[in-house]
Amino acid sequence: MTKRFYTDLLILGGCLGSMVFTSWAQAPVNRISIHREGDQVGVQFEGRLERASSIEGPWVDLSAEESPFVVQPSESMAFFRVASDGETGIFDSQEVTRLALEGPFQKHFDLAFAGLPDGIFPPVREKPYFDGTLSYEGLELPVRMRVRGNSSLQECPFPKLKVKVSRKVREGTPFEDAREWKIGSHCAEGGKGNIGRLREERSTFREAVVYEAMQMLGFLSPRVRRAHITYQDTTESGDPDRTGWQLTRMAFVFDHVEVLAEGLGGRALDDEEVAALTDADFPELLIAELQLFHALIGNWDYHLSQDGKGLWNTEVIEMPDKTLEPVAGDFDLASWVTGTVRVTAPRDFMPELDDLERHLRFELSRIRTAFGEDLFSDATQRFFGFREALENLLALAEVGEEAREFMRQHVAEFYELIEMNGR
Repeated sequence: MTKRFYTDLLILGGCLGSMVFTSWAQAPVNRISIHREGDQVGVQFEGRLERASSIEGPWVDLSAEESPFVVQPSESMAFFRVASDGETGIFDSQEVTRLALEGPFQKHFDLAFAGLPDGIFPPVREKPYFDGTLSYEGLELPVRMRVRGNSSLQECPFPKLKVKVSRKVREGTPFEDAREWKIGSHCAEGGKGNIGRLREERSTFREAVVYEAMQMLGFLSPRVRRAHITYQDTTESGDPDRTGWQLTRMAFVFDHVEVLAEGLGGRALDDEEVAALTDADFPELLIAELQLFHALIGNWDYHLSQDGKGLWNTEVIEMPDKTLEPVAGDFDLASWVTGTVRVTAPRDFMPELDDLERHLRFELSRIRTAFGEDLFSDATQRFFGFREALENLLALAEVGEEAREFMRQHVAEFYELIEMNGR
């Protein structure tokens, strides 16, 4: 039996007649995309095209159709996906994958002082690259890795990682178009950190859902793949308790922003360039929309402004026309992930409400005040037509019933408030 893998999912949402649509996921090598054909919508694709009226299906095989497939405007939501008869890339499937990494992890966790709070005299956290080995479906590939993260290093004895695969090594492998990617790891073995992270492996699949929701809503976002990763430490030490450990944990892997940028024909600004921004001139509407997205997922660990000053947990891509576009990321402190709402509102702001409603009402009020009523109203339009799609995404997510219901409450409350604004 041939196993079929599904790549990019395309959603034509809301009302096709008004041309409201987006692409999930926006990958550097898209196998499905949309464009206007006069008053119609053309779906361009590579592979076998399938269509459904719901993300859960049933899916109708349109393999007899040629690209572009022209869609007549209608009042219904349509979902499209493409299929292939084999997995050609690490991101070419939504199934949970398995891989193994070997390297001197403990040595580099110690160099980064992983899990140690800053205190009065913050430690110098070194994060150099180190050599390792990646094992995946019978392949063994040499890779370069390094510890990454900022505030997470104060809470996570098992920190996030970045992996690079050289061009020569990755040719003809599932990593051919994934030269550099990040790992969202499990942080620790339980509990919550001082800043609020959920320090266990369940947080990884939850954060993957946040990226998928961002993709679904049409924001620039990396490709994402859930994984079970086995880590083999090879640190040499005189202490037998700190040498040779092995563990397997849930994780997710996703594109580095440089890969995303290259796929768009642009380039990613490095950390120094991002820190030096003072007049980024980001589209004001996009900034308002991204702030609404952060409110939806209960994220407070970010900073995002139109001029680009003081960006936090936001990457920047210089597009081919030299304009700059922000890319949100690092959602491990969002309430969708932690399971706890951190209320950003002052104590005297609607104290009679529960934490979730207070958080959302305050954040939406803040965004409305900052951008004005008209722009706020325009920003909410991005979200209309996608409530059902988001609910379907959560229904299929491997996050457990408690987390799923918590995320659903966010979606329900968010849409109630923005729909109230639109009436």
